[in-house]
Amino acid sequence: MEQLELRGLLCRIDGPSVVDPQLVAECKTYREVVRLCWDKRKVKNMTKAMLAERAGLYASHVSCYLSKDDTQRDLPAGGIRGFEKACDNTAISQWIAMNAKLTPVEEMQFIRRAA
Repeated sequence: MEQLELRGLLCRIDGPSVVDPQLVAECKTYREVVRLCWDKRKVKNMTKAMLAERAGLYASHVSCYLSKDDTQRDLPAGGIRGFEKACDNTAISQWIAMNAKLTPVEEMQFIRRAA
């Protein structure tokens, strides 16, 4: 009998998943981590219009948030929670925490809450 691997089954049920910290650390700008959050979304066939609806954002602004052009508008702070919830990951929050240079204890507390 073939044994099933549990790694894929062990994930958060009550909230967005944590993204690999190495990937988050590679992001140099806020815009890059917003795109990472989008790239790591669970629903791969989600359109930008669907993202806007699920996150409570203006549909016409979502393309700006995901643009590589730094002159475009950024995802506002008030939209982070909805954006992460819609994409089902916490990449943006993780990046903000990393850039806040939290102490190891604060970081451990964050990871425990995120797990």
